[in-house]
Amino acid sequence: MKFLDSVLLSVVEGVTEFLPVSSTGHMILAQRLLGIEDSEAVKAFLVIVQAGAILAVLTVFWPTFLRWIRAWFSLIFPLQRSSGSAALIGDRVQSVFFALSVVPFAILGYFNRELIKSLFNVRVVAYALLVGGLLILLDEWVLSRRRRGKERNLESFGFLDALVIGLGQCCALWPGFSRSAATIIVGRWRGFSRTAAAEVSFLVGLPTLCGTALYEMKSSWQLIDSEMRVQLAFGICVAWLTAYACVKSFLIFLRRFPLTVFAYYRIIVAGLLLYFWN
Repeated sequence: MKFLDSVLLSVVEGVTEFLPVSSTGHMILAQRLLGIEDSEAVKAFLVIVQAGAILAVLTVFWPTFLRWIRAWFSLIFPLQRSSGSAALIGDRVQSVFFALSVVPFAILGYFNRELIKSLFNVRVVAYALLVGGLLILLDEWVLSRRRRGKERNLESFGFLDALVIGLGQCCALWPGFSRSAATIIVGRWRGFSRTAAAEVSFLVGLPTLCGTALYEMKSSWQLIDSEMRVQLAFGICVAWLTAYACVKSFLIFLRRFPLTVFAYYRIIVAGLLLYFWN
């Protein structure tokens, strides 16, 4: 893989990881279009470079993470407020809920990892894009009208949300469906506003991305030679910057516009793939 190819793949990862369009699907397509060999080392690169997206979420939501960290440290080093205050307890409980949301994905992904790898092809991605796009349209055209004025914010995230959205996140094991799309759609069904559903998606995705990247690094690091490790380090930085810009822009976009444009995009891309990649 050429250095420019690794940069382009990292940009694709950063742009698509948190948009409901499937980063995995776009990475597979970009790999095919660039003519990059489908080796185990390249597959490992595509997963580990997600560390850039992890850094982007940590950067954007640092105040939230800092609040959680302080809440837990208050048990050891009491702050000005009591460690048993309602606010600190609430922060600790909420951080646990977000951490638990990765459990369904981790269990299902671990025991079906070989099956999932076998699904990495263009036709499977196309059908996943199509189904996800139709579900987004269903939410925007039908379900959104029923909960108008009754939408929830991020602070109301609870145990049942963690369980349901965690289960919904398992749809991302279908290459092309999009982890972001799955969690945003289920978050919307749980009554969260578009912006809150996106924020939930980012935070729920953090332990998922961390676990996936660390597992791939542990199991495939020896397959990556010294040249690709340099490409990977630079790629993570590129993915970090692009993902940060996309997360901030996406949150601004959702305050004014619905998700239908992403649904149309998914459906159009799916149609093109099914037509040209027979």
